[in-house]
Amino acid sequence: MLRFKFILLIISLFPAIPLLSQSIRNVRINEIQVLNIDGFRDEYGHAGSWIELYNKGYGKVNIASCTLKVKGKTYQIPQGDPSTVIPSQGYIVFFAAGTPDKGTFHTNFTLDDTDFIEFYDTDGKLIDKFQFNPADMVENVSFGWFEDYDHKEKLMNLPATTPGSSNNTLTKVHRSEVFKKADPFGIILTVINIGIVTIALTLLFFAFKFMGNYLTRRAGKKLAPVTAVQTGNVVSGGEKKKRVVTNDELAAIAIALYKYSEIMRRHEEMVLTINKVSKVYSPWNSKIYGLRQSPTKHFKVKS
Repeated sequence: MLRFKFILLIISLFPAIPLLSQSIRNVRINEIQVLNIDGFRDEYGHAGSWIELYNKGYGKVNIASCTLKVKGKTYQIPQGDPSTVIPSQGYIVFFAAGTPDKGTFHTNFTLDDTDFIEFYDTDGKLIDKFQFNPADMVENVSFGWFEDYDHKEKLMNLPATTPGSSNNTLTKVHRSEVFKKADPFGIILTVINIGIVTIALTLLFFAFKFMGNYLTRRAGKKLAPVTAVQTGNVVSGGEKKKRVVTNDELAAIAIALYKYSEIMRRHEEMVLTINKVSKVYSPWNSKIYGLRQSPTKHFKVKS
């Protein structure tokens, strides 16, 4: 019994392994700032390069022991700091000033001599690679993923620097509002709706018509003249021919039988049948075997 429970425990741990790795794979490099002159500052008041990680999944992720890598240098995120847990849809910012002695979120490299940043999981597998061109970097302007009005993401210089929050700062207008501006009186929408309904009804008409024709043809084949019903041989001109009963004859026979059954049923309704029930003798219902004896009668003669 103990061995069986141990096996169940081992099996139950297997689903947790892919879930853990899948949650780590939801982390990506979301935004960087290479030339930070007087913008976002660390807890020491220093303005420098920084890297933002984003957890796009729906479960919290602990990135302790994961690795950030640039050209020539690698920084492994320390363990034991609860701040390394990224909540669902959350962000973490690492300062890349080459000062790891300042804390967990200060790397041992800078972004001055590199054109890429890589993020690895605890097993050394590449999770995300962030490529950029140092020549395109602008002072106090961050670079990262941006979602346009068509919900398509692309890497670009962002219109606003947003460390620790979403890069999508555009005020998006719902498509219904855009359509309302294009069709304020609803004429286009009405025409489209009528067209859709007309096309749908036309398709249904042809579908039912085709189905009806098909079923009619199929039923017609089943109602074809019967050639397998034979009633015997008929002599015609010295040759014996097989007599074939048609559908009309079968219908006439069926009607005749039905009428005959009705006549017989009416005749039976006028007949009264009385069956004599014979009783079987039993001593239990005989009066001579009663529990009470008849009294003896004495007659007195008067003189």
